[in-house]
Parts: sequence; structure tokens; C-alpha cells
Amino acid sequence: MPDDPETAWGAQAIGDTVIDHPADGRPCATTLFVIDASGPAEAELRLLAWINHSYEDDIRQATAIAERPAGPHRWHVSLRIPGEF
Repeated sequence: MPDDPETAWGAQAIGDTVIDHPADGRPCATTLFVIDASGPAEAELRLLAWINHSYEDDIRQATAIAERPAGPHRWHVSLRIPGEF
């Protein structure tokens, strides 16, 4: 883990957080990010590692899904965090 993963991996949020309140189940916050990685699995792991390292959010039930390439060795990744919002 680099000391500054945001800079080392070019990680940044690129959209507003959207809160979903399903009729059945817990609310979920979803945010789209871009991050440098060689493939989708690495992008998902890097996003979770960065959020865990840099923020106080409880991400124990969070999921990261690499949506599509954002350029060479760069990925769009959505982060979903269930919780009370």
C-alpha cells in the first residue's frame, strides 16, 4: 500500500454519490471512481484499499465493481456501501 494511494493510483471520485432506498433491504450509497490498474480485479481491490486507508467509512460490506476501462491501465469503478443514510 503506497503512503498516498490517491496520488499513486490516480484515484478520484467522478460523480455524485447516489443514495438508493429500496423498499426491501438496506439503503446503499453508490459513487463512481476512476483509478489506475492493470485490470478490473486490481482496480476493484485498489479502490477498496484506498477507501479503507484514506477514509473513516465503514466498508465491511462494501462492494467495488469495475464497470469499464477509462483509458489505458485506468478503470471506472463503482463503490456501493450499505448503511443508514
